[in-house]
Amino acid sequence: MLSPEEIMKICLKEAEKAFKENEIPIGAVLVFQDGTLIKDHNRKEKKGFYSHAEFNVLMKALKQNKDDLRSAVLYVTVEPCLMCIGAMIEARISGLVYGTQEPKFGGIKILKEAWKEGRYPHKFPIYEGLLKDDCSNILKKFFITKRK
Repeated sequence: MLSPEEIMKICLKEAEKAFKENEIPIGAVLVFQDGTLIKDHNRKEKKGFYSHAEFNVLMKALKQNKDDLRSAVLYVTVEPCLMCIGAMIEARISGLVYGTQEPKFGGIKILKEAWKEGRYPHKFPIYEGLLKDDCSNILKKFFITKRK
């Protein structure tokens, strides 16, 4: 079994692929208890607004007949947005691990507030900050190249 750090490094490799494709460099890996890994990256420019890394791995899981995600942990380089969080809730994932916060579009704070209010009965543990600097640096590098 791979360590959490090794899994996040796979996410970072996916983020690098996105970077090379001129996509915002975010990578995700869905990890199942049996060791199966499903990985992908942002593809918004090619496939549309919904094609975030997190959404892509969830959809790939369905296509591979992995429709019971209650034992799957989602790793992603950046804090998920509200759309992706909604998909995670509906998919009933068992956990979320992400690298760096996304202060503009991240939705974890809103999710936690909703849980406190008794909304969204499906809850899962969230771990933030795994390889935070690496996950943050690839985003900074991407946006520096865009702002030149």
